Amino acid sequence: MPGPMLAVVLAESPRQGVRTGPLAVLGHGLLELALLAAIVVGLGPLLEDPTVRTTVALVGGAMLLWTAVSMLRFVARNRDGVDWRGDERRGSGWRTVFAGAWTSLANPYFVIWWATIGLGLLTKAYALGVAGLVAFYLGHILGDLTWYTAVSGAVSAGRRLLTPRRYLMLLGASATLLVAMAVWFIVSGLRGIE
Repeated sequence: MPGPMLAVVLAESPRQGVRTGPLAVLGHGLLELALLAAIVVGLGPLLEDPTVRTTVALVGGAMLLWTAVSMLRFVARNRDGVDWRGDERRGSGWRTVFAGAWTSLANPYFVIWWATIGLGLLTKAYALGVAGLVAFYLGHILGDLTWYTAVSGAVSAGRRLLTPRRYLMLLGASATLLVAMAVWFIVSGLRGIE
């Protein structure tokens, strides 16, 4: 299912080109490195607390909803098409790095993944010492880097094939899926309150 990182890469690729994937993953990776350090020093049990999970679901769902609505507004404002063919102007790379971190933080699934699957994998890696932690982190980030670089490269190269109208349709579809994801997280969070 498309997630917030994919939405960032789709939204920024026409402006940033193939470098969008690596820039977004840099922001995502820095956030994950901070979270990894926090888990190693004892944050893991806090992530498993039901109150924390409920809060993450509600706040993250609201942030995802805000991101999706912003994307839908962009699509609505550019209904006549977006003029990006041949536009080689590059936006700020830092904006994309920040968007990679922000969308990861906004995604409740990110924290849930780290509290469950990530924590389990981290425990196994930690048994191998610092080398295991480094290998786990680098392997994880290299997987993200490979995927999102391929996506941004495909969007960038496909500018000749992907008309501005189709690009807006793809962005609108991704935003709609984010709305559904946000609603799911908000409903899950509300159920946690009961």
